[in-house]
Amino acid sequence: MNLRIPGPTPLPSEVIKALTNPMISHRGTEYDALQRETVAMAKTFFQTTNDLFLFTCSGTGMMEAAIVNTLSPGDKVLAVTIGLFGDRFVNVAKAMGVDVTVLKFPMGKAADPEKVASAYKELKGCKAVMITHNETSTAITNDVRAITKAVRAHGNPLFLVDTVSSMGNVNVPVDELALDVVFTSSQKAWMTPPGLALVSVSKKAWEAGKTAKCRRYYFDFAHMKKYVEHGETPETPAVSTIFALHAALKLMLARGVKETFAYYRQMAAYTRGALVDSGFVLFGDIARASNTVSACFVPKGIADKDFRGLMKKKYNVVIAGGKGEIEGKIVRVAHMGWVTKKDIDEVVAAMAGVRKELS
Repeated sequence: MNLRIPGPTPLPSEVIKALTNPMISHRGTEYDALQRETVAMAKTFFQTTNDLFLFTCSGTGMMEAAIVNTLSPGDKVLAVTIGLFGDRFVNVAKAMGVDVTVLKFPMGKAADPEKVASAYKELKGCKAVMITHNETSTAITNDVRAITKAVRAHGNPLFLVDTVSSMGNVNVPVDELALDVVFTSSQKAWMTPPGLALVSVSKKAWEAGKTAKCRRYYFDFAHMKKYVEHGETPETPAVSTIFALHAALKLMLARGVKETFAYYRQMAAYTRGALVDSGFVLFGDIARASNTVSACFVPKGIADKDFRGLMKKKYNVVIAGGKGEIEGKIVRVAHMGWVTKKDIDEVVAAMAGVRKELS
């Protein structure tokens, strides 16, 4: 199967092999070495010297963790959303009792840095800005560099950043941009099965955590840090998935960090070029198009479910549909993780073939 949804993504053979490694004690020296090596490699892609933890959960778990470890119920935050996953971050914050002011932009558009800065300036006492870097529901990427610069002209809030579908394949220099809590998931850019989340925590976030009063247990960064210092985790980790991530990171580092970012820029351009050349109409602001997923409109006169259904049945190709208000209107082709131009050629050829058959 040519699986081209924005996670989970296909696995290279080296990662599949790593999943068959014999089980080890998560309280032993073997696990200590595995965790330390995996974290050290991951830090090179985060471009950070911050603490970085591996949690056994999905990216949504880290949305909660980012909030409960830095904020208290009633704290004012500005949440910037450009799609479904930005909306999810908002909902998680509200569930934790945080006072959320939502700045929403139309689906298909990136956040305007000056409008974000203006909203922050008007929100007196704002403690944090929450933002999704790469919105897979619309295949649009926010300019976090421009947003942080614009906001910091008026203050210095915490920045809680969802990089679930970008970190590892897209250049997000955590320390250079002074981002405070930044998280991602194993099943996206990292060529690894679902089950792990990676999160970096800045010194400023640690300071905020000293007075944060949101309740937390499983997602307590301080609790995790105490165990990590001894080469363990508080609860049983997803050992096999960490073996897989370790193998994937070795492959990624063999290519090189800058070279990896360049590869996915090229794959994004290649994918969108192939779609346009085949007569598909791209969705959203192409100037802010994602390097890990592309979106185009469903061909006129064809139902989305019929379009994607026949692709899977006849060509064994799986792509994603739209979500929210654009459900049924667009389809999304992922080019993150383990992907080649040949994979993309097969996807676009299947799309063109189905369009012809259903027209």
